[in-house]
Amino acid sequence: MAQPGWYADPAAPNGRRYWDGQRWLDPEPPRKGVSRWVWLLVALTVVGALVAALLMFPGVANPFAATPEDTRTTRPTGEQWDELLPTPTPTPTEIESEFGQSIDCPSSGDWGRSEIRGGRLHGGGLSIVPPQGQQWVMSPAAFEWMYDYNSMLREIVPGWISNVNVGYVKVSDGFSTNSKVAAEQFVSCMSSSGMFFGFTKRTVLFNEPWDVAGRPAWRLTSNVYVSDWDHANIEGDTVDIVIVPTDDPDKLAVYVSCVTIRHDENIREVEPVLDSLLYEG
Repeated sequence: MAQPGWYADPAAPNGRRYWDGQRWLDPEPPRKGVSRWVWLLVALTVVGALVAALLMFPGVANPFAATPEDTRTTRPTGEQWDELLPTPTPTPTEIESEFGQSIDCPSSGDWGRSEIRGGRLHGGGLSIVPPQGQQWVMSPAAFEWMYDYNSMLREIVPGWISNVNVGYVKVSDGFSTNSKVAAEQFVSCMSSSGMFFGFTKRTVLFNEPWDVAGRPAWRLTSNVYVSDWDHANIEGDTVDIVIVPTDDPDKLAVYVSCVTIRHDENIREVEPVLDSLLYEG
């Protein structure tokens, strides 16, 4: 018999028939190709559907549009901070802090005094030398929340005074046992008491631990600005507060002075007073 293979057969659908070595295999019917018109119709249908979708939903991205180039980058632009390079130390400047909100301050019911004994003003366990100058007078300042306070005053212009004062405040009245916080409370009471009508802002000059003859204390120095004394060329006061804890846990001794900003004579008169501050207990 003939070897297996394809042989000519005019009767077969493709003109050839396969012999497997024993018998002729039935020929496969020819595959019918899909009409080009059918493919064209399908393509037109798909394109029409896409166009309709773009018209009905204009916010949908155009599938035929070219993908835009992404110009973004994860690298920041501009001058960058280099942690390996030393940064220059900024020039110290006044720091504005929140201040001037009216608060409820205690009232001691005590009335201050103005007296010099042994060449010093004594009050609240502290003592100071009196400021020098003929314009300083024996008159108490109005600190309603203080006890045992002793003061002297100096008129700068009618209605505006400078003062120095020593006395104490009470923790039981609401002042903090933390000297730093108590100093903030004290200057806030000053703004709320009517001492600084026309208050605009406060800038902090010093806010740091202090020493009173070897006793730990806290010093807060601020420029307190007002707006209603422009006619007298007065910007406000430099308010200097020193809080000194005492042996009585309910008492905080206080030194406070108010010196007119940029008033050189007033500044020179009061500078030695703080240097003379002593704790007497």
